[in-house]
Amino acid sequence: MNAVATPMHTVDCRWLLALYAIVPVVLAFVFVDAWLLEGALLHQYLPSDPMHWPFWTVIFGLPHIVASLLTMADKEYLGHYRRSLLWPMVVFALIAAAGTFGPQPLGGQALFVFLGFYTIYHVLAQQLGLTLMMMGTAPTRLFKAWKWLAIFSAFMVYVTVYASNYLGYEAFGSLSWYEVLVWSAALMCAAVVVLAFRLSPTSRFPIGRWYLWGNVAMLVSTLIVNEIGYTVFVILIPRVIHDVTAYMIYISHDNNRNRSGPVNLMYRMTHFTRLPPIVLLPVLSVLIAFALTHFMSYPIVAVLALTVTFLHYYFEGFIWRNPNPHRQHLAFRR
Repeated sequence: MNAVATPMHTVDCRWLLALYAIVPVVLAFVFVDAWLLEGALLHQYLPSDPMHWPFWTVIFGLPHIVASLLTMADKEYLGHYRRSLLWPMVVFALIAAAGTFGPQPLGGQALFVFLGFYTIYHVLAQQLGLTLMMMGTAPTRLFKAWKWLAIFSAFMVYVTVYASNYLGYEAFGSLSWYEVLVWSAALMCAAVVVLAFRLSPTSRFPIGRWYLWGNVAMLVSTLIVNEIGYTVFVILIPRVIHDVTAYMIYISHDNNRNRSGPVNLMYRMTHFTRLPPIVLLPVLSVLIAFALTHFMSYPIVAVLALTVTFLHYYFEGFIWRNPNPHRQHLAFRR
């Protein structure tokens, strides 16, 4: 008698939506500290960038990128994606090398712009792609306009956070480049809110409408907290939502891909531990990312980390779409 197949694990969209609870929590914290405590916590404990927290680099950023690469340690997957990933990997390695070893500061500045925009695009493309899936609709022109307005607005906020020292020069009359970017981001953000009112009724499922407004809230909140001076949360809010969402998807995929027996090389090598993906994948990805981060002062390691980061951004844009094998082992429950 054949054994009963293990049911396919599904990602519950309600849990993905629940991650956006970080937005009201952060806004409440900022309100209490800024208006009731007069910024005491901001001045004494909060850095301008979460990267200044030692635990942050261990848990967020590179680990989920490593986790996505570990899902590729699969003979069938490597055979399927080999041609579509080889040349992009070479190009990304050349870009990373040029930015690291090329004429400075020009090479570093060009790399900053490329990495910054690609990062923002990747983060929002994931969240807005999930929005479209939960809405159960096709990507209309209205949705595409909403998506790109959100991306450019977020990128301008990103630049004001990481390049504020270079934006104090006058641009138009008495306006500095910083003010130009902030006002441009605010106007685009306002357009995102307006278009969201038009998009919301097109959703076929209630969870899609809630998730759409969750992304609007994420964008608006980062703009607000940045202007109040709590720049740490500009990076923290989308990073936590994005990375935890990614891990939930990877773990669900790995559960399904290896449910009848370990297929992925990583799970075959660690099968003796009997640890499930929900434990094994985060632990291994954090350890590998920690090793890379520890040796990041070596230029060749920095180039390697940048290359895998860009490659992650690239293949995440299509591997979760049908008919790719990743998508065959992932299911969502609205």
